[in-house]
Amino acid sequence: MANIIEKFKANWKKKSLFAKITDIVFYALIISILIPQSRIEVLGFVNGIRAKIVSPSIKKETEVKTVNSSDLDWVLYDLQGNKHNLSESKGKVIFVNLWATWCPPCVGEMPGIQDLYNKFKNNDKVAFYIITDEPVEKAKEFISKRDYDFPVYSSTGVNPEKFGTQTIPVTFLVSPEGKILIRQVGAANWGGEKMEKIINDLLNK
Repeated sequence: MANIIEKFKANWKKKSLFAKITDIVFYALIISILIPQSRIEVLGFVNGIRAKIVSPSIKKETEVKTVNSSDLDWVLYDLQGNKHNLSESKGKVIFVNLWATWCPPCVGEMPGIQDLYNKFKNNDKVAFYIITDEPVEKAKEFISKRDYDFPVYSSTGVNPEKFGTQTIPVTFLVSPEGKILIRQVGAANWGGEKMEKIINDLLNK
């Protein structure tokens, strides 16, 4: 057994970073098949690796949509059951992420969202809305278990048209002028330097 382990270690050291990532993804998928109850956690981990590779991108000027007051009129409930409205953050940089507890790509990108939130949570010109359509208690249990402290909300109504989607996760970045500069479908690296720069550039205008 010791000999097999040593051979594995030697072979692992020779592999490229891409090959190592591929192996990790493969092993994770095998675990999720053998242990079904670990599926969300394992696939979330896999999607977290993928998210690190995907950088969010700003839309071309011709593709940018602008939100008005009615688009921001979105009733939400925080994890304490308090009622809020997206319009409260009009004039700020608004980060909106739509997710669900059963969605592996959503789970995979959450560490990056936490990293981004940590960078701007003390800036009152930036607002975060991590929104699910699941019951508040279910979202609260999920977030508490993972020690995330970004603002999570539950939406019980229909999304405003500008924030409509057929799939999750989907993330929007709205400028202080109300322009939807980013509409990213799928997991992405929200905690990286690129996203930090995008928000800082908006704040420094």
